[in-house]
Amino acid sequence: MKQRCRFLLGLLAGCCFGLQANTLESNTSRLELNESYPERYTVRKGDTLWDISAHFLKSPWLWPKLWQANQQIANPHLIYPGDVLRLIWVDGQPRLVKDDGTNVATVRLSPRVRTEAAVATIPLSSMLNFVDSHRVMSPAVFGQASYILGDQQGREAMVKGSSVYVRGQLTSGTIYGVYRPQEILTDRFTHAELGQKAALVGTVLAQEQRGYQMTEVQVSSMKQEMRQGDKVLPLTMDGGIAAFYYPRPGPALDQAYILAMGTEGSVTGRHGVVFINKGNADGVRSGDLYAVMKPGPGVYDVNPGSSGRLSYADSAGAYLRTSSRPEQLPAEAVARIMVFKVDEQTSAALVLDSKGLVQTNYSLSNVSDAGFGS
Repeated sequence: MKQRCRFLLGLLAGCCFGLQANTLESNTSRLELNESYPERYTVRKGDTLWDISAHFLKSPWLWPKLWQANQQIANPHLIYPGDVLRLIWVDGQPRLVKDDGTNVATVRLSPRVRTEAAVATIPLSSMLNFVDSHRVMSPAVFGQASYILGDQQGREAMVKGSSVYVRGQLTSGTIYGVYRPQEILTDRFTHAELGQKAALVGTVLAQEQRGYQMTEVQVSSMKQEMRQGDKVLPLTMDGGIAAFYYPRPGPALDQAYILAMGTEGSVTGRHGVVFINKGNADGVRSGDLYAVMKPGPGVYDVNPGSSGRLSYADSAGAYLRTSSRPEQLPAEAVARIMVFKVDEQTSAALVLDSKGLVQTNYSLSNVSDAGFGS
């Protein structure tokens, strides 16, 4: 728990650093409002500064500039659910202020006790939940990891609180994660093997060596059934996520796409986690933003201009599919993602906002292509 608290404090410190750094970057960028931006907005429970800014801005990563030069909101992190925000104009630029029915220029703020948590920059809890549940690693490293042998009762499935034996030498008093392999991730363009996806099924506390390459452990927590053969590895919390980051448009990537979900399944939505097929080797950095593009459907237009001969590819007959190729309609942006954990060949990213489900194999594009609010 202490380790988790230190990790969370590091992330919060990173947000503060990001606020300063992103403000410097955004000073030269002009804010562009959404076409249907609200004049007033009431902060809701679960909102983030990104969410609120996305209601107003086409580029919500410029959110620090929307809040700057604001005497009422000196620290945007101290906005709370129930606060009413109003859009005003300062030197031709939009700014957000708290609307309490008084004149903005003469408002006086009185101290008051807050029982709820202040609004965060982005949903840190989604990232922490991901860190506790899934990871991608080298198949060779995963294959050589320690693994559960069994227990004294001869059970195939382990029981919480029981003593279990692990093949390998673990450090006494250290908590380890127990992982189960999922699919091996392969790039659909290069066919290169990118990593082994694994799901956390529980944790064990290492106790003492019980023989050559054997350690006795105690099952300390279980997310799902823990079985013989499950791999035992150090938890990813140790430096698994960059301590400092701030959202900004990422560098152009060639043939980048959603490789897999951060959980089971093939779809996710807002505040979900995804893996992409690019990492350190491609120049990806923590904080990089990208648009997720939903591919347009294929259409067979056998006789242009004749609506009677049009057919979507998914419902076309065998003759059309074998005799001609469909015309692909344009792709459309359905989400914006922010990279928060970068490995050599893959990265984990958070879906910051979306207007549709994100699916595996959806391509990535410049974040400016996603010109919508949340």
